[in-house]
Amino acid sequence: MNCIEILKQLPQRPGVYMMVDARGNIIYVGKAKNLKNRVSQYFRNQKDRAPNVTEMIHNIDTFKYIVTDTELDAFIEECRLIKDIKPRFNKQMKNDKKYCYLKIPAEQYPKVTQVNKKDDDGALYFGPFTSPHLVETTIQYLNDFYPIRKCTSPRLAKKVEGCLFRQLGTCLGVCTGRVSPDEYGVHLGRISLLLNGNDMAAVQELPKRMDKAIENLNFEKAAQYREYYLGLRHVIGKQQLVQSSSKNRNILAVEFMDTSLAKLFLIKGNKLLYRKVFNVVKADNTELGQYLKQIIREKFKKEKNDFYRLTQHDIDEAQIIYSYLKKNRKRIVSFWIPSTRLNRETSSLDATVLRIINRITSGISTEKRKL
Repeated sequence: MNCIEILKQLPQRPGVYMMVDARGNIIYVGKAKNLKNRVSQYFRNQKDRAPNVTEMIHNIDTFKYIVTDTELDAFIEECRLIKDIKPRFNKQMKNDKKYCYLKIPAEQYPKVTQVNKKDDDGALYFGPFTSPHLVETTIQYLNDFYPIRKCTSPRLAKKVEGCLFRQLGTCLGVCTGRVSPDEYGVHLGRISLLLNGNDMAAVQELPKRMDKAIENLNFEKAAQYREYYLGLRHVIGKQQLVQSSSKNRNILAVEFMDTSLAKLFLIKGNKLLYRKVFNVVKADNTELGQYLKQIIREKFKKEKNDFYRLTQHDIDEAQIIYSYLKKNRKRIVSFWIPSTRLNRETSSLDATVLRIINRITSGISTEKRKL
């Protein structure tokens, strides 16, 4: 059966598609909110396609597809298939060089730098981040607002008056030999708090500085503050996402399929532990509550926390899932279930489950209002 015939049979449903070459090899795996619309795009004459996409299309002999209940199902299935099959063009279309990190080396007086990979060298890393430009902007902000070392020389040659940065007041002047590692470390600690999102005062101050610069007709300075603000928001947001995925958290998510049906997902880190479709309208809240408590305890307590064995691929996969949950929070309700609430003797799980049921009921009402 040729591609055109298969295209006619494609449903307008979520799912995963697999492009196959003449030798029967799966060369690309993708997910779709609407299979018919997404896959059809590959077989239309489109201008300005990326060269690697054009090459992939020329290698397609046929394709396969899997229909899923929800788009989240498709996302999870896509991750699994790419991990298992390692299709040729999935690797080509993911530009690993676009990922970068902020690095604070394990030195007495380290500078904050941008690197393309994370090494096991004792340094403190933040990321990965998807925008090198915004990371560069963030480093520029840190250099402008924190008196950390900026010397380009790899060695700290002692100077009586210090370097130009020290004379300008933008550096403590470690090159004078009169700055202790502890004094320098205070500022690194403040930077760490900022980048982890634990101290947002500096970020909140930037819009005020921008407004004041505009009032003074200093538009160039206002534009610089805006760039700093965008850079910090990107870095802090991505860092918080990395932290969430790295912690291997217990996540319960419910995606609504229509006005009565929803699908329950139990996710730990990047692992899908359980999924089931249920009718929320017909469900008895008491029975649903008992069922949720049982399945939450059974699945999450059974799965051990493998935080220390998470690979970078696992973390990337978890970030994909959590980004999807955050992006689609109007259609998906999700909850973090702390491990401390999984014990049978605690009543805190009862309160959590009650909150879940209330959110599910509210979500179904929202779906009805859309129709």
